[in-house]
Amino acid sequence: MNTQYWTHHFETNTRLNDTMKLPETPHTLPEDVRAPLARSLAIFQLGETGGGTRLKRYAREVAPLEQFAGYQRAIDLFVAEEQSHAALLGRLIARLNEPALKKQWTNSIFRWARNLVNLEFNIQVLLTAELVAEVYFGLLYLRCTDPGVRQVSHKLLRDEMKHLEFQRQFLAERLRELTPATRRLWRLQFRLIHRFVAAVVSFDHRDCLRAVQVTPAAFRTRCTQSLERFMDRLERMSCELENDESVTSTPGARLFSR
Repeated sequence: MNTQYWTHHFETNTRLNDTMKLPETPHTLPEDVRAPLARSLAIFQLGETGGGTRLKRYAREVAPLEQFAGYQRAIDLFVAEEQSHAALLGRLIARLNEPALKKQWTNSIFRWARNLVNLEFNIQVLLTAELVAEVYFGLLYLRCTDPGVRQVSHKLLRDEMKHLEFQRQFLAERLRELTPATRRLWRLQFRLIHRFVAAVVSFDHRDCLRAVQVTPAAFRTRCTQSLERFMDRLERMSCELENDESVTSTPGARLFSR
């Protein structure tokens, strides 16, 4: 895993979030769009405000492994970027005349679910939330007319896509340590987690989705499509790592690589 690349990326990108200027003109959204949209964004903003304590603890556990050298530093910067998302969303919902949330039921459910099993399960729940967020911000960018919402949605969409690539590289390294049967079981339970997260989000954000003319069912379909793209790329990356390892493990290959 190229943690040096990710360290540089997160350092640079977080500064872009912190310095982004929103439109100075007030929004012109009708109230039946503004209210559900602003509430929905406030829920996402609350989810980005965590300190990443468990994620950092997990990073400390895997950091000593050779393939994850520098992972702990990358995770620290990843969490800092998530917090920059919270600040950026905070400025956006203020522009939409909506107060920030301090507590909300779906956020409480996700925090509870992340702690059900172990730290790796915690990361899986966070990853499914990012897969869903990619679809969510993509839809807002395409369907919302407010320039501030579109600007922030586009930036967060791009960031989420990079986050998914970061997580995919990490998981590809972890999955190749599993047996084929265990890997199939992992895929099954990951899909179940994703289905649960997508269902909860589509229900809780249904008013916002309908305000931008997307049904909750259509949102869930898009989330499933996003998941399958991620899983296909993860499988290809895992196979490439295994092929590279099998080639370099042969005596001839080792001699040739010197």
